[in-house]
Amino acid sequence: MRIFSTGIGFIFILLALNGFVTGQAIIGGDIGYFAVESSPGEAQVIFDGVYYGNTPLTIPVYSTATPRHTITVSKSGYFPWTRTYASNPGAGETIRIVAILEQSSEFGTLTVTSSPPGALITIDGGKGQQAPWIYTDIRAGSHIVRAFLSGYQPFLTIVSVPPGGTITVDATLAPLSEIGVLQVKSSPGGADVYVDGFYSGATAATIGNLAAGPHIVQLRLAGYREWITTIDIRANAVAFVDAALEPATTDPTGNIVVSSDPPGASVYLNNDFQGRTQADNPLDLTGIPPGSYTLELQLANYRDFETSVEVRAGKTEVVNAALIPATSPSGTGILQISSNPQGANIFLDNVCRGVTPLTITSVETGAHSLLLRLPGYNDYTSSVTISPGQSLQVQAALSPVPTQAGCGALLLLGAFLGALLLSKRLR
Repeated sequence: MRIFSTGIGFIFILLALNGFVTGQAIIGGDIGYFAVESSPGEAQVIFDGVYYGNTPLTIPVYSTATPRHTITVSKSGYFPWTRTYASNPGAGETIRIVAILEQSSEFGTLTVTSSPPGALITIDGGKGQQAPWIYTDIRAGSHIVRAFLSGYQPFLTIVSVPPGGTITVDATLAPLSEIGVLQVKSSPGGADVYVDGFYSGATAATIGNLAAGPHIVQLRLAGYREWITTIDIRANAVAFVDAALEPATTDPTGNIVVSSDPPGASVYLNNDFQGRTQADNPLDLTGIPPGSYTLELQLANYRDFETSVEVRAGKTEVVNAALIPATSPSGTGILQISSNPQGANIFLDNVCRGVTPLTITSVETGAHSLLLRLPGYNDYTSSVTISPGQSLQVQAALSPVPTQAGCGALLLLGAFLGALLLSKRLR
């Protein structure tokens, strides 16, 4: 009996030494919903400072959560719409919200700086540049500004560019001191994963370098209902998501699945940025109201691809874009970087450019040094050479760093066996 209890204690020691702790979904009671629509559609939704996706969108909320929420609906070329709600929906209740956006036809200037400087800046999911940067002749109205820098929490805000005027955003980044890991799988697999609104790969996926605390996880797969949850990630721990996706057989919306050759192209639906095509998984555009849409793909050194897509309720339209090289390619190329696990910091020529997976356009031709860094894994280093007009893919398999915990566990095991033999001899 004494030996059994000692063995159980030893197992717990092993688990603690190896940091085997799992994050759990936040539990706060029964769930209600905010159903957000907009006119026009496909507007970006910020809920309590977190980007959830594009309208139409349903956001789950625990009925016992803090009863005050701020919802902002933003779309390029329109002024932002913001409302504050002082109560939660009841259990099973849906609060319907319709945002009527006011159009802007004028242009202005947006200046973005960062503290510390050098952060990667994106506007409405595209137009990536390194801060400080001045965006001239940008359409007046609402825009989402994001900033990324290695070792700091991502920054997100909505800004309203004044017609004919100038506005400055200073992205003040908070140091990232505690991080965790998220493992996501789904049935069926191959669903696009978005963490806090950022594309993070496809299931099954392991995503590292996430700030400890709550995160919004969304899964999108054509033909299935969008899956969304809130997950609490603990420092130095692994959180797990296992989602059973429901077929969208009676869904009043439709889907578009987009791929390109070569991959890495920016995808625009009616001029709204949707994401980038990936080498190993098509981009799933889900929850699109029926109607006719203009789909455009853009990739440096290739001609723009444009087509008309008729979206039907409950149906999935497939677009495979064979991109044609430009007749006079510029002296730059494209670098598409992915890693396993994902979420690794990318350093190109010692400058942080973001996290995996990432497509970097307008890379100067010639040799470059590439470094991928993820806590708990060995650095990945490589030298890449870009030719004019080339689209180069890098897929890095990161190897875990051997921990001292494993050695400690072996020492404890040896001590335990030694004590057991000594006990038998004394008997």
